[in-house]
Amino acid sequence: MTFKVKFILASVAALVLLACQPAQETSGTTKDDAQASESDNGATSKVAQELDPTPDVVQEFSATDFVEGKDYRVLDAALTLADFEKSPGEAGFVMEFLWPGCPHCQHFNPTINAYALEYTDVAVVKRAAPANERWAYDSRVFYTLREVADTNLDDEMIEFYQRTREDHNRLPSPEDIQGFMAEHGIDGEAFAAAFENPAQTDKLRKIMTDMMDAEITSVPTLVVNGKYVITASAPHSPAESQRYFALVNHLLELE
Repeated sequence: MTFKVKFILASVAALVLLACQPAQETSGTTKDDAQASESDNGATSKVAQELDPTPDVVQEFSATDFVEGKDYRVLDAALTLADFEKSPGEAGFVMEFLWPGCPHCQHFNPTINAYALEYTDVAVVKRAAPANERWAYDSRVFYTLREVADTNLDDEMIEFYQRTREDHNRLPSPEDIQGFMAEHGIDGEAFAAAFENPAQTDKLRKIMTDMMDAEITSVPTLVVNGKYVITASAPHSPAESQRYFALVNHLLELE
């Protein structure tokens, strides 16, 4: 199974991201970058994997526990879901802006998945951010896999990027991605055709435009019902997860 993979130069502006900065090299991160990302905010992959968002002691939160300007900000113009994304749930939707190669996003992924499992009436929509050439390439892979795979491979892709970073201290190469595809039974020719389809560029443009309009300058970032950008720190403990989930639910209930 062979195909030619090109790095696509998306016609979008680059952001200087705070939590995960755009990669300087298309081949991977530096040793110092990897070590720094492991220590930032005390987050480690082990903590993320073992995080239980439902501790034995359940805390109660009220609307007064969440402060606009500190825990969240309100957008002047709401973001809308695209036609290539799932419909809102009965209780609304949550957008997560991410980059598969971002350690913070990798650590946060089990937490947002736990939220989706607990609150099944809320649609959790993962959006891969094309903030520079490398990020645009990874985002294009992300959306192409959604199109050609028999099952959703979002989580498997994020875990694959995490393993590559932790085991080899770099980002996946096109050859690595070929191996990932083979592991999951993805046809190379079908993937290549979908990867080159201009419709993928339209998806990246939509995501990047929304990021710029909402002034999203870090990943992972959640936007609730297209109106409320969460600015509270991502959780790193069961207690923090409980408060974070309560914040999301509070914003879902706002008009």
